[in-house]
Amino acid sequence: MHYRFAKVALGIAAVAALPMGRSWALMSPAPQAPAAQESPYKDQGEYDLAVAAQKEADPHKKLDKLKEWEQKYPGSKLAGLRSFFQASALIQIALGAYGKTGPPDLLDEGQKDAKQVVDNFDPFFNAGAQKFLNVPDDKWAAAKHLVQLQAHSALGWIAMQKRDWTTAETEFKKVLELDPANGQVDFWLGSAIIGQKNVVRYSEAMYDLARGIATTGPGAIPAAAQKVDDDYLTRVYAGYHGDDLKDPKIAAGVKDDISKLKQQAMSSPVPPADFHIKDANQIAHEQFANEEEFNKAHPDIFLWRTIRTALTAPDGEEYFGKIKETVIPPPEIGMLKAKIVSLGAKEIVAGIDNAAGDVTLQFEKAVNQKVLNTGDAFEFKGELAAFTKAPYMLTIKIDDPKEEIKGLPADAFTAGAPAKKTVRRPAPRKK
Repeated sequence: MHYRFAKVALGIAAVAALPMGRSWALMSPAPQAPAAQESPYKDQGEYDLAVAAQKEADPHKKLDKLKEWEQKYPGSKLAGLRSFFQASALIQIALGAYGKTGPPDLLDEGQKDAKQVVDNFDPFFNAGAQKFLNVPDDKWAAAKHLVQLQAHSALGWIAMQKRDWTTAETEFKKVLELDPANGQVDFWLGSAIIGQKNVVRYSEAMYDLARGIATTGPGAIPAAAQKVDDDYLTRVYAGYHGDDLKDPKIAAGVKDDISKLKQQAMSSPVPPADFHIKDANQIAHEQFANEEEFNKAHPDIFLWRTIRTALTAPDGEEYFGKIKETVIPPPEIGMLKAKIVSLGAKEIVAGIDNAAGDVTLQFEKAVNQKVLNTGDAFEFKGELAAFTKAPYMLTIKIDDPKEEIKGLPADAFTAGAPAKKTVRRPAPRKK
């Protein structure tokens, strides 16, 4: 992974490291000294605390010294500078979590401190601190800009690790407002939108993924990560679009489509208002004159939609009570076609009629995630186990993967006999 800001010198720390510019001797100027040279420190004790806080390299210890300074000298003339040093320590702690996947305590602390910087940004970057440090306006503005990037980048990264996709999206968009040519953050933004599993927004997400990969120059994703990210976009696009990448001609067409998408994405930081990529079902519908023809040609999708309509109705729970433990689809249909959306220890989330996922397959034993990938197409049948209305998700129990899963590698599931004999009965029609 490429963590663009992790290796950048701390903007705020660089400013804070400037010489204090004054000495304790100024506390007792000669009578003829101008009033402007009077010391801002109350006494030697405050001066010593201020210098110690400034020189402390460990951000946690720095905060302790700043707290001691505040407690002993609450009415200090240098309260603004003290707040600035506090921001220096907080952003340093926040960036300590940036690029890390854990532990949870590290992420929690980084998130808390980055948010404190964002929420108190103007008080931290106050005019009093700038004046005391004697920093020119252009350098002060540059430091403020960098710290904003760092704080929002840390918040976005940490939210992504916590799978808080909505917050990650919000923070990454703030980063891109400050730095539009940041390919890594563009790619993460697309990933965060996909993480929300709202298929309506998949076109927007793929636009961001493509823009991230296509970005060149200082903001480009490193070459070492380009192929991995490109492969991910290809799988997402193919899964959403309904393309079989095993067919060389189709794979070449997908490659061409993605190349055009990258070109379009580089023309604007955000997709046009009418930007849309057709999904597999839209494409399939266009091949038939009407709904009836589509349903005849796709009895599996028709069955799936019929069940979904019944379960999302006001009396959906009652209806599910009647069909629970039924094996679907019935023999005349064969199996349901799906594509992997995500993998768990003993489950697969897949998409049948929703590229973001509308079915969860549960297994008695572990799923071998090393041989499976998002976007892999397969067929299945299984026993209805549970459902949720919003977002809609139907959970299906797989007793014997060897018999009830087709199209995935033979070693994708731990071999084992069925947990129990399934009673196969047709699903009752909803009256």
